[in-house]
Amino acid sequence: MNIRLGIIGGGQLGLYLCEAAQALGFHVSVITGSEQDPAVQCADSSLVGHMDDRELIERFLDGCDVVTFDKEGVPNETLDWLADAQLKGRVNNRPDAQTLLMLKDKALQKTWLQQHDLPTLPFQVLSGRACLGESISAEPGRAVVQKARCDGYDGRGVQILHSLVAEQQLWDIPSIVEPYYANCKEISVVTARDQRGSIQTYPPVSMEFDHQLNSVKVVAMPAAVSPDIGTAASRLAENVVTLLDGVGVFAIEMFVTPEGELLINEISPRVHNSGHLTLDGCNVSQFEQHVRAVAGLPLLPVATQECAVMLNILYCDALKDHCPARPVVDRTTQPGTAIYWYGKTPGQPGRKMGHINAVAPSVEMAEKLADGALTKLSSNTGEQNV
Repeated sequence: MNIRLGIIGGGQLGLYLCEAAQALGFHVSVITGSEQDPAVQCADSSLVGHMDDRELIERFLDGCDVVTFDKEGVPNETLDWLADAQLKGRVNNRPDAQTLLMLKDKALQKTWLQQHDLPTLPFQVLSGRACLGESISAEPGRAVVQKARCDGYDGRGVQILHSLVAEQQLWDIPSIVEPYYANCKEISVVTARDQRGSIQTYPPVSMEFDHQLNSVKVVAMPAAVSPDIGTAASRLAENVVTLLDGVGVFAIEMFVTPEGELLINEISPRVHNSGHLTLDGCNVSQFEQHVRAVAGLPLLPVATQECAVMLNILYCDALKDHCPARPVVDRTTQPGTAIYWYGKTPGQPGRKMGHINAVAPSVEMAEKLADGALTKLSSNTGEQNV
């Protein structure tokens, strides 16, 4: 198949989508905001500029047969242009631009979940700061999570308020507010659906978060839940993607309450950080599955290879001399591990610079390997990976 794949967004997700698509023989174009973005260094062609530049978008579409996304943060007007281009038969958007338009807005996404009787936390939509006595329907002093309606990622746009007593604690932005359940486990299910409706689902994974940054720190497969809960989570994820009529990879993040109830937290219509360990822990990565789905190829049956752990590499001063300026994979630092550098510059505290995958007979062993690789990396300050 001689397919021209276009990717909107040039981050690390776009980078690995590029590599997967090129391995299948496709030409890949990327449109992104900076020539320093990781995927620009891998794509066959790239356009750099603002996503609301109509002329730039038109040039991008002229070189594409299929368009997909590595992020939700696409302007609404741009999504309208994409939908119009598909209507005119110029390109196919996968997932559909209208699906992205709904899921990128957390209030619309949560409303959709409620409308389809899918389990999720109760929520309230705020246009700005709320009056506790009117807009926040709960007793003062409760713990809540506030999430920006749009453009939140990697912990940005999320704040946990352990005791909400005054409206000044809330950000004055369009947002949703949910109750904060401190004792819930957090898991993710990455599932792929092709154009014929066939589905392949990866085993649920556990997610551990950095509570200061509100971003994922460690992902482990299989998830630390019972087989029954794992099966139920996979079925719930597959139901979500089917109801969306989605094509491609979707990540469905869920809470597991102490009573074993599943509650959908968020839906991401793209490859996801919680699926990075599929690069080493499975026979087919989430990136290849996504490319297969959007390009019209059959999905591959998923098989796991032992247990796997993914550890995000977040920038800190100790890593300053270790962050290469181009994407690279290092399999020599620690046996049984692979270090994926994204080629991001410059480094700044909390920024994802890469991740470490480790595979072993148990999650505990894999986590020990990943931790050892990060410790070794941080201590070897005199060496630099290239």
